[in-house]
Amino acid sequence: MKMLSWLGLLPRWMLTLLAWKVTVLALLVGGYRGKVVRANLKRAFPNLSRGERWWRFAAFQRHFAQLMVESAKLFTMSRAEVDAGMLHHGKEVMDALHARGKHVLVAGGHMNNWEWSALTLNQNLPFRTMALYKKLSDKNAEKMMRESRGRFGLEMVRTKEGRAWMNVARHADPVAVIMGFDQSPADPTKCWWTTFLGTETAVFYGLEQWSKMYDMAVVYASIRRVGPWKYTLTYELIADEVSDLPEGEVLDRCLAKLEREIHMDPSRWLWSHKRWKHKRPASQPCHPRCHSASQP
Repeated sequence: MKMLSWLGLLPRWMLTLLAWKVTVLALLVGGYRGKVVRANLKRAFPNLSRGERWWRFAAFQRHFAQLMVESAKLFTMSRAEVDAGMLHHGKEVMDALHARGKHVLVAGGHMNNWEWSALTLNQNLPFRTMALYKKLSDKNAEKMMRESRGRFGLEMVRTKEGRAWMNVARHADPVAVIMGFDQSPADPTKCWWTTFLGTETAVFYGLEQWSKMYDMAVVYASIRRVGPWKYTLTYELIADEVSDLPEGEVLDRCLAKLEREIHMDPSRWLWSHKRWKHKRPASQPCHPRCHSASQP
């Protein structure tokens, strides 16, 4: 983390060049977490040829290297530079919910530069904004991460402390809580099992649980790369009233949105994490999907 902050002092053109060099080096040695990335791509795209999957593998390595240098630059970018590189669309969705006094869950996956999006949320939304995160093992790295993501007003709260924060905050002005839902849960018996990218997958249940526990509207935030050092973030309403929805409906709709993003730009999801490290316990049912990427 310290090294990333030092790298952020370099100009953008130099960081982009560095990312290309890192990509070539990574490919020469088998890629960053190459075994995991190749296995995930094979699982998600079994019908692609070996050559087609290799190109997606190489594209991911290029994306990940660029992601690292962009994350480094975020430590030193001004608010104006940060805002210019992450344009928000569909803010009227959030404005309307705020006007109604609704608390909102902003769901998102690890697509494109989610770190950059976190830096721009507070100044683009009328809500008090909070993001949940897992505690890091390195205290110094966690301190730097919290300071970096929170320097424009986003509040960073550990997952285990999230409910305590929400139980206090919900009695004041409307809040927007940012929650990632595409990482692998620690306990395969305490999650929602369904299919994702054609494979039985354990999904964090927190998104569904929080939306109903606190009567929150759910909005999906999709991030797309539109040019060098430039992204768009688009808000899409998943549900403004969740109390009457069937169990798992919120997760199903959000998974469909994420699958759509991945199919549109497959190299820009975080293929390097072990998404399918759990096998479904016999005691856990696999819930059928009702929404698809083509018709979420």
